[in-house]
Amino acid sequence: MNMDNTSLQNLPLKGIKVIDAASFIAAPLVSALMSDYGAEVIKIEHLTGDTYREAVIGGHVWPESDMDWAFILENRNKRSLSIDLKTEYGQVILKKLINESDVFITNLPGKPREKLGLTAEIIRGINPKIIYASLTGYGELGPDSKRTALDSTAYFARSGLMEWAKTDQKTGIPPFPIPGGGDHPTGLSLFTSILLGLMNREKTGLGTTVSTSLLANGIWSNAMLVQALLSGHNPIDTFHWDTLSAMRNIYYLKDGTLFFMLLTNEEKHWGLFVKSFNLDFLLEDTKFNTKDNRQFNKKQLKIILQEKFITLSYKEVRDKLIPIGIVFTKIVKTEDTIKDPQTNLNNMFMDIDGELIKDLKVVAPPLNIENAPRKNATKAPKLGEHNVEILTELGYTDAEIKDMKDNKIIL
Repeated sequence: MNMDNTSLQNLPLKGIKVIDAASFIAAPLVSALMSDYGAEVIKIEHLTGDTYREAVIGGHVWPESDMDWAFILENRNKRSLSIDLKTEYGQVILKKLINESDVFITNLPGKPREKLGLTAEIIRGINPKIIYASLTGYGELGPDSKRTALDSTAYFARSGLMEWAKTDQKTGIPPFPIPGGGDHPTGLSLFTSILLGLMNREKTGLGTTVSTSLLANGIWSNAMLVQALLSGHNPIDTFHWDTLSAMRNIYYLKDGTLFFMLLTNEEKHWGLFVKSFNLDFLLEDTKFNTKDNRQFNKKQLKIILQEKFITLSYKEVRDKLIPIGIVFTKIVKTEDTIKDPQTNLNNMFMDIDGELIKDLKVVAPPLNIENAPRKNATKAPKLGEHNVEILTELGYTDAEIKDMKDNKIIL
């Protein structure tokens, strides 16, 4: 979608300047979201660059590629300033940027923040109106507050989420979490916090510190089970297909589809369900005439339902379940999502300009705001690509910039 000049003027965060002193996924995602809605973002990197630039090079964790597609996703629309903040001159440049900015985002661990002068006290001391946004692994306080973390360790493992994802019930060992699966919701939380901070500044004229953590967002995602414990109840360990009700389970269909249905109101839907699938004999069978009986005899009921479902295609099942209001879906592979009409018609992917691959798309933010457009995405910056441009805007001469480069203050 190409935006006209009027739409560009209506970007909700136009005029907001952001410093991104962050690495990897969750925190850089926040400034990318802000840039989508008009904010100007300068990504500060060390002379060797954000380590995430090579996340997919070599294929150690992600699918191997010669293009930094993971870096592109979290760093679109930004400008890169590669600078050595350990130098006195680097700190002078940083202070100039801070004085001109509205938001400062970092996810650096505690000790590196202190060494590089990137703590909230220092940044807000330079510019009291700035919104200082901090993302940590385990929170701002406590014995683990300064530890390095990933979403796999803090969001999934420490929050209890991994406990419920056991693939091997004998050993109780859960699968490795989806890479980045906790980073994106955590980034969205910090994005929301920053917007609230900016709104509060409109009222008070003062900046503030906002923060969130991977652990806090993992707890939030696990809130139903954590709340049960807070209320004095132990969650029942039924989150496995062989222990779940037959009416909340997965089945194979004749076209190879793996299908998941979930009767949220069995009293209402049981009779409608069995009649729709010509299983009326189940209504007369005392083993299945109540919810408790169906749960007690779930293994036998699941066999009966599987024998029925294996004779039907997904379309046939879909046509029977939609009219009676039962919740269901097919379980798809990730590769199927990019071809799904629902994802495409609802703009869940967006074009990105300037990358080497023609017609490249990236995953879009899960936000749709009427009359608040999102700008066209542009490529992620090369390391230090905008050094001269940014330093010139700060008032430095060509000779001064050359001197910085010669002295390895900038790339």
